[in-house]
Amino acid sequence: MKRTFIVSALLAIMVPSIVGQAGDPATLQQKLNASFKITILAANNSDIATPGDVVELHKDGIRLSALNTVLTESNTYKDGKIGGGAAKRAWGSFGTSLLQGVAAGLDPSGATTVSTGPPPRILAAGDKCWILAITVQKDGVVFKLITDPNDNGMRYHGDLKILFPNKKQVPSADVILPMIAEVLSVVQSEPPPEPEVVAPPPPPPTRYDELAPPPSPPAPVVTVGESRTQVITDFGQPQKKSVVGAKTLYFYTDLKMKVTFINGKVSSID
Repeated sequence: MKRTFIVSALLAIMVPSIVGQAGDPATLQQKLNASFKITILAANNSDIATPGDVVELHKDGIRLSALNTVLTESNTYKDGKIGGGAAKRAWGSFGTSLLQGVAAGLDPSGATTVSTGPPPRILAAGDKCWILAITVQKDGVVFKLITDPNDNGMRYHGDLKILFPNKKQVPSADVILPMIAEVLSVVQSEPPPEPEVVAPPPPPPTRYDELAPPPSPPAPVVTVGESRTQVITDFGQPQKKSVVGAKTLYFYTDLKMKVTFINGKVSSID
């Protein structure tokens, strides 16, 4: 009786913890759809009709098939490793051989064949893709990826399945999203460039100015921390500009002055 009580108590502690980690497939699908914008292909299945998010890969070894072939590479990710692509392609090649056999039976002349196309493309960390679909399955989340055309105008596509830690249980979004981020993430678009500010022209002189011009105002001085707008207002557009990494350089050759900006603020004056 005591042993039964201890087991029951342990289950009472463990079961809520396990259930609390489980997720609902529909809820997870909604969360993924909100996290990634899907790309839609045109009717010819090669051009992009509606662009979605561009994602950058963080792992080497993801295999994709040429878009115009019957093969579709299927990759898996678990425990920090990419796998599954080669085995899927071998099965796909076998299936293609069967299709060629059927085609030969329908056309004894041998004129009808099924092309396996070029070899798969193996992507590396840093490569970028579009997402055509995201599907929550019983054992993982499948991303259908497609690349931009290469120099020969060929796009490559394939599947990448992020396997669940427990293949019999759909995890919550808080569990699967960090796993997805280990493999790919959305490329953030760069902010638009800061518009150039043109100093307003001086007002026309009044009659008093013509007869008795007032004393000249003190010459403007550049100080560290001023914005580019303030510098342009005081000194006008520079005769030369240069961008070196995170620095923007303004050269006022007539004043023999160089102003260095970092993040739009004056950092040094030479």
